[in-house]
Amino acid sequence: MPTWRLLQPTDYRRVPWKNGLGTTLDLATDAPSDGVAWSWRFSLADVPTRAGFSEFSGIDRHLAVLEGEGLTLERGQARTAVPREGPAILFAGEEAIVGVPIGSGVRDANLMLDRRRWRGELAIVRATDARSVTLVRQLLLIHAASAESPIECKVGAQRIQLAQGCTLHAQEGVTLIAAACTLVIAQLQPVGSPS
Repeated sequence: MPTWRLLQPTDYRRVPWKNGLGTTLDLATDAPSDGVAWSWRFSLADVPTRAGFSEFSGIDRHLAVLEGEGLTLERGQARTAVPREGPAILFAGEEAIVGVPIGSGVRDANLMLDRRRWRGELAIVRATDARSVTLVRQLLLIHAASAESPIECKVGAQRIQLAQGCTLHAQEGVTLIAAACTLVIAQLQPVGSPS
């Protein structure tokens, strides 16, 4: 049985924000269909204007800026800049947060996890030179946000070409060669399993 799946843009689902103030493009989730509860969700969202975040009780949220100048989170009186590269910011879905885009064209990447079942991390990789990346978590999601040419990926003994706009969903280690591309990488591990 295959331990990976290559998702195309036609596989993605656009869903309304829980608070009704915008929409999210779901790249991958463990929900079998729309309207069914999920325990993890990997997505992109456009943030055109200042807006409050939806409340997700019991969910850990990882957030990074994929496109645009930047995004600031208002957390009470505190202001936090959302990273554009490297590890994403982590916060609880119960927290009252307002997102403030800097300029236009802001798009963020999201990983949402039911904290009773999953732990994980999200990162943006902006590669300009060829580099090899090996990922070993139990569940991996790699979205090629931009790529001058298809990215070479190896899952087990299988070689896969990851083209721009596509997402690799793998349930075993992945080695990839990244060059002149922007990747959104989510790594998940079930709660209670060894790292």
